[in-house]
Amino acid sequence: MKLIPAETEAIYSAESSRLGQSNPVVVVRNVSHSFTLKKSVVQVMDDVSFDIYPKEFVALIGPSGCGKSTLLRIIAGLIKPEKGEVFIDGDKVTEPTPKISMVFQSFALLPWFTAVENVELALLRSDLNKNERRERAARMLKLVGLEGFEKAYPKEMSGGMRQRVGLARALVSDPMVLLMDEPFSSVDALTAEYLREEVLTMLQSDAIHLKSILMVSHNVEEVVEMADRAIVLSSRPTHKITDLAISLPKPRNKRDPEFIQYMDQLYTLLT
Repeated sequence: MKLIPAETEAIYSAESSRLGQSNPVVVVRNVSHSFTLKKSVVQVMDDVSFDIYPKEFVALIGPSGCGKSTLLRIIAGLIKPEKGEVFIDGDKVTEPTPKISMVFQSFALLPWFTAVENVELALLRSDLNKNERRERAARMLKLVGLEGFEKAYPKEMSGGMRQRVGLARALVSDPMVLLMDEPFSSVDALTAEYLREEVLTMLQSDAIHLKSILMVSHNVEEVVEMADRAIVLSSRPTHKITDLAISLPKPRNKRDPEFIQYMDQLYTLLT
């Protein structure tokens, strides 16, 4: 059952019609949130709205501390917003849902579990039996390039390998939407570049059934390299400055003058 209120549905249906697109997969409407810190109320974001459509890779970018990660957790159902609503495929998000998976900045792997056991964690609430979970987790590790490392522990793997395990865990449950919170910032520059290329290639695989991706980043070059759209956020209290379409064919050439122009545009908006 779809839970979108009539007024919300009218808003994004009109926008979809204007853009010539189908209904959005993700709808963020008028989200505001604050924290209480040492008895003082800190307004984090104020009336943030945007949509994400099928087959889109969208990046959230803004100043450090502006609430990008908080907004990602609101979309994931991990934090309830003070005001506003989030919908995934027409259903209101009130708690974590199998339709959404998340890749964290800090890998978030259990050190006492092997790679395949860490991936299996995402399937514990599924109807699969133990053997089916193990087989599916192993297939996903193979897809992210970790075949042969199923029994390795996180301490035995490089940062890039650990992030691949995190990506496999996020994708193994076959989610509709993938959320990524600065997924390449905890690895060195060369590994990050390799992982970005790998992710873009892998997401085109027939084995991946994602509808949309939303990535938080503070790296302008990374955003222009990967995203179809960049949603630029202000400093606190955060609001949306603009929604920039990045109309470049993939894979993108960082030396292309248009690539550099998009970077300059984003830098200008951020500063």
